[in-house]
Amino acid sequence: MSEKKYDELATKVRQHEEAIAQLLEIIAVTNRRLSELDGKHEDSLNPYSFT
Repeated sequence: MSEKKYDELATKVRQHEEAIAQLLEIIAVTNRRLSELDGKHEDSLNPYSFT
């Protein structure tokens, strides 16, 4: 494999790693928000909750 081809592949892998990291961050934020909303929803279903 030529050095140029290797560099191109290494660049693509790095870009994919960055994209995956961004997607994982989006998923984490979304999961936290869903957990918050679920907690609020459960609280509204149980008016006698003391938490």
